[in-house]
Amino acid sequence: MKKVIFICTVVFASTMVSCVKNSSEYKTLQAQKDSLALANAQNAAELEQILELLNEVEDNFNSIKTAENYLSVQSNTQGELTPSTKERIQNDMKFVTEVLDKNKQRIADLEKRLKKSNLQSSQLSVTLKKLQTELEEKTTALLALSDELAKKDQQIAELHTHVTNLSSDVQTLKTQTTEQKETIDRQQAALNTVYYCFGTSKELKEQKIVVNNQLGTNFDTNYFIRVKDFNQLNVVPLYAKKGKLISKHPEGSYEFGKDANGQVELRILHPKNFWSLTKYLVVQVNV
Repeated sequence: MKKVIFICTVVFASTMVSCVKNSSEYKTLQAQKDSLALANAQNAAELEQILELLNEVEDNFNSIKTAENYLSVQSNTQGELTPSTKERIQNDMKFVTEVLDKNKQRIADLEKRLKKSNLQSSQLSVTLKKLQTELEEKTTALLALSDELAKKDQQIAELHTHVTNLSSDVQTLKTQTTEQKETIDRQQAALNTVYYCFGTSKELKEQKIVVNNQLGTNFDTNYFIRVKDFNQLNVVPLYAKKGKLISKHPEGSYEFGKDANGQVELRILHPKNFWSLTKYLVVQVNV
């Protein structure tokens, strides 16, 4: 008898698991999970490429320190330059100019990657701004050295034009960096914006927010209350006796409770997790 009961129990459990896995809600959640996993993998690959470019720019800056020091010393040296010194100066000027030009291109590439990627990191934006500032400072310093050295030798003066052009490009890059930062700020604000509404079953159906007891797809967003930063929304008063979630949110990220007047309210316990599946919160209430 016990064996028969055990077999029945196993069959029943297997049937229940199969039903759950074949349900539309399970498939929807599984699809959302797969989509989030793919997005995370893409973000990780994008971040790795961006970090490689950042390291390359920093390594390039480090590689020109010796040449910069030599040029600085020679610009302050009195008297005529020897042939070997002139050759060394020309080579160092060319090397530093090429490295700065390469870094200008890499920083521009970084800006484009950040603008097109899904990564919204204020820290990356700050780092990029720091590298752009360092490029601007080194280009300005090289331009000053070039002015001094150009007075000593005509051949060195020929490099002055290229350095001047580089300085102009850096100013353009600075403007682009500011615009890119503003774009990131706008994108970040959009990511943090959420919407919520509540109403009776009749009200939600009239607004086409609820269709067949599920969240609709063609509702008027003006009916919703807009919140610029979801981190600031911890409690949603519902002014009713009971409330039921219509929109999908992870279990454990919220709870229903009573306010001081005994009316129900929705408490958001973990904001980032709560809004991970949708930016629209819909609660059906019973007054």
